[in-house]
Amino acid sequence: MSTVPVIRLGTEGHWINPEKPAMAGAQATPLCEKSEHGWRRREPSMSAWMSLWLLVIGICQGSRGLSQPVFSNALKLGTVAVPGLNQASGVVSSRNNDAVLWTHNDSGDVPRIFAIDTQGRHLGTYRLAGATHVDYEDIAIGPGPVPNVTYLYVGDIGDNKSVRTGIQVYRIPEPAVYLRQASAPPTADLKGLVAIPLRYPDGPHNAETLLIDPLTGDLFVITKQPGIAGIYRASRSQLNEAGVVGLTRVGEIPFNVANGGDTSPNGREIIIRQEDFARLWTRTSHQSVMEALLSTPTAIPVVGRPTEPNGEAIGFDRFGSGYFTLSDGAATQPLYYFPRANAPSIKTPHTLVAAAGSWRYLDNGSAPGSGWRTNGFDDKAWRSGEAQFGYGDGDEQTVVSYGMDGNAKHLTTYFRTTFVVTKLPDSFRLELRLLFNDGAAVFLNGALVALENLTNDPTSLTLAFKPRAALEDAWAVYEIDPAPLLGGTNTLAIEIHLSDAARPHLSLDAQLLATEFRPMKIPSLTKLRDGQPQLHMESDLPELSVEATTNWTTWISLGGVSLTNGNGTFDLPRSPVGPHQFFRLRSQ
Repeated sequence: MSTVPVIRLGTEGHWINPEKPAMAGAQATPLCEKSEHGWRRREPSMSAWMSLWLLVIGICQGSRGLSQPVFSNALKLGTVAVPGLNQASGVVSSRNNDAVLWTHNDSGDVPRIFAIDTQGRHLGTYRLAGATHVDYEDIAIGPGPVPNVTYLYVGDIGDNKSVRTGIQVYRIPEPAVYLRQASAPPTADLKGLVAIPLRYPDGPHNAETLLIDPLTGDLFVITKQPGIAGIYRASRSQLNEAGVVGLTRVGEIPFNVANGGDTSPNGREIIIRQEDFARLWTRTSHQSVMEALLSTPTAIPVVGRPTEPNGEAIGFDRFGSGYFTLSDGAATQPLYYFPRANAPSIKTPHTLVAAAGSWRYLDNGSAPGSGWRTNGFDDKAWRSGEAQFGYGDGDEQTVVSYGMDGNAKHLTTYFRTTFVVTKLPDSFRLELRLLFNDGAAVFLNGALVALENLTNDPTSLTLAFKPRAALEDAWAVYEIDPAPLLGGTNTLAIEIHLSDAARPHLSLDAQLLATEFRPMKIPSLTKLRDGQPQLHMESDLPELSVEATTNWTTWISLGGVSLTNGNGTFDLPRSPVGPHQFFRLRSQ
């Protein structure tokens, strides 16, 4: 599904309706709607965030393609010297933990993965309890069975002699990791691990590249062999089924001994490497991963031998503004980063409430006074501490009280924090990241913005619907209604409910992030001297796709355009197909 950035109109909290033409008099609807379980984002029937209808003559022939990406040479960010990590065979960036990377050993290790930061410091060792370790060759990240949770995928897919009758991928909800862990890296078991056995349709293969498509959730295994890389796919729905998953061979590409890869966070770029070179494929709107891999790739830099011997690991950063590499060769390895050289400015989120932040909390089993969710409430009598909050896991920064009886714990604990917004942007999206168990109600300046695993209007005695043990260490991500956000002081208030008075664990941490967007200006249509019509556009989005129709029902993609410094042009088709043709833009 396409990303749906928010376009704010004035101060009334209304939004452009993507189902209506963006012209004078177009209707506006709220971005979010309140369901029985709280605020949920409206999903437009078309995945466009803004449609601009232009009356021009043309036919769907030819288009201006995406510009080729360019990356600078390697920057050495640090040295990875992690106890027990001596064959870093894959690397992937966390999506919800700031400056965190995941990596693992090749064959011969116990089932575990390692968290490091972007300076190479060790943040933690995480065991895959119940898993086996034959030959871990790559690690990927992407969607899974719970829509708003990010999952790690560890690929036990290596098979140097091509004799394994089956391979496995382990899927785990990505846990919260904090940079403060560098002072004393923990060793912990990962929760919610699921083993996904895979089988090729045409016999064993050696493979070292694992990809997850962030747009569809499909999994891809790419084989390692001289001259050719076979591409095998398992759909997202297959990954959620019990039993052995049959891979489908969807094609092959000319690539010599592929040994690592990744997809960009927006799903629009794919990188594959071997020891001494790497290639990047650009994926346009409506293309599948395989269709993108059949296009002509762009050469991108790696360090290669002898400085980076047996280099296998490669992964985009969390924003797609560059990529990291690591070498499978020794216990101490440089961590390299390759930043984009020709990228448009990528809008990174502005943190309003940071992970591991300071909060006030009420943990005595009583209900708070009236107005506790709003600005101005006097919470000086409440305790204060830093997240994570909770008990029972051993990873808490602040341990809260559950009362005197472990089998009759306080059912509800209340938390408040304030933050200041010095300038409220005209156009922004608001994202809540929540780590919790079991039920949560979240309020921004008194307005309900998220409700999870909990009934409406809960009291201090309300139970959450069910336990959330497998997900209690993972961030759940919600795009929330930004209308309650104020310029000046704001209050974020959260109540956490147990599903049972004897539950052994409670956890809470939260992040609130705002990403600013510049509203797109109505594109100008310019006819050049040779008669070529050209569309000029401005947007903070890095890519847009152009679609055409003659009947307002069937839309055909003409291609995509990359915007540099917020500006881009697109050559429209010249040949007329009828009296009128209509075009729209949408996010890639």
